[in-house]
Amino acid sequence: MDNKHKAVVEYLSQYPELKSYLYFNTNKEQENHTSINTTTSDYYFKKYFIGGIKYYDLAISIMKSYDTGTSNINMEEMFDVQKFMLWIDEQNKIKNYPKFENAEILSIENLQSEPTLSGVNESGDIAKYMFQIRIKYLTKE
Repeated sequence: MDNKHKAVVEYLSQYPELKSYLYFNTNKEQENHTSINTTTSDYYFKKYFIGGIKYYDLAISIMKSYDTGTSNINMEEMFDVQKFMLWIDEQNKIKNYPKFENAEILSIENLQSEPTLSGVNESGDIAKYMFQIRIKYLTKE
């Protein structure tokens, strides 16, 4: 059986501006902590007699510094996360995809146009930014 989770972690770890180890389904209140978080993943979009087109959806969360004042920190941190999204767009354009066994990757795409601020820690100095991506692939299984 193909371990798509491992393939996706290896693939996304290639992002050149990744500032931490790429975790899987974990979040720490630590600046630049980056994690892949599963969502509704690996389901059929279109089923054929043998195989079909599947979606592997996931979220990427990145913990960044946060300011409740008037500095530009929050704008800069959001832009830093957006650069990861732009990298995903570029990989799709050049057809650089993760390696799934017994499958042909058709695309990798962002499911939103910019990251979501999905929370701030209790002390107000670390924020969690998230964005979702979809890997669309053809399987023969």
